[in-house]
Amino acid sequence: MTDSPIHLPNAYQEVLYWKLSHHNKLLLALNVAGLALMLVMMGVFMAWARLWHPSGLHSDLNIGQMALTVVSVVLVMVLHELVHGIALKAYGARPKYGVLWQQMMFYATAPNHAFRRNAYLVIALAPLGGISVLGGVLLTLPLPGWLLWMIALCAAVNVGGAVGDMWLVRVALGYPSRAYIVDEQDGLRVFMPGEPDV
Repeated sequence: MTDSPIHLPNAYQEVLYWKLSHHNKLLLALNVAGLALMLVMMGVFMAWARLWHPSGLHSDLNIGQMALTVVSVVLVMVLHELVHGIALKAYGARPKYGVLWQQMMFYATAPNHAFRRNAYLVIALAPLGGISVLGGVLLTLPLPGWLLWMIALCAAVNVGGAVGDMWLVRVALGYPSRAYIVDEQDGLRVFMPGEPDV
């Protein structure tokens, strides 16, 4: 039994404990969907970049640029979790970061901190929106073609990597705004007002 969540109003009871790691087929489906979404968004970000750079984008990378691209992809995954952490702090929580090695994923969470459902939605979607906007802005700058290609790739990886967040948002939206949600490393717990004793 877990401890009582922080800042949870009286008479609220847990109505759902949902962990992505308990749904192996869904996890596989989300990974495939994430890869497909990443490829689509790579095309979208590249099309956006071409609007600002009509002369074309040079994407032939040398060894050093390829290495920098690999490092940048890893860093954008870390940045994704840091943005979650910034949003968690904005709502008064103390974020904790880590890696789930079996699922090969980074995470940011606020152990046992209860958030109103709408606050949880902002926290869950902050990296998707924030990093996408940042990537879009960077793609308008007069940068070398290979760097623009790398930025587009990193922005696309961020969107593809947000499929788990989007799925958790889907779960959270199944509950009214008065619900409280406790973020877990790879899932969530939902609390609703309990039925009054008769």
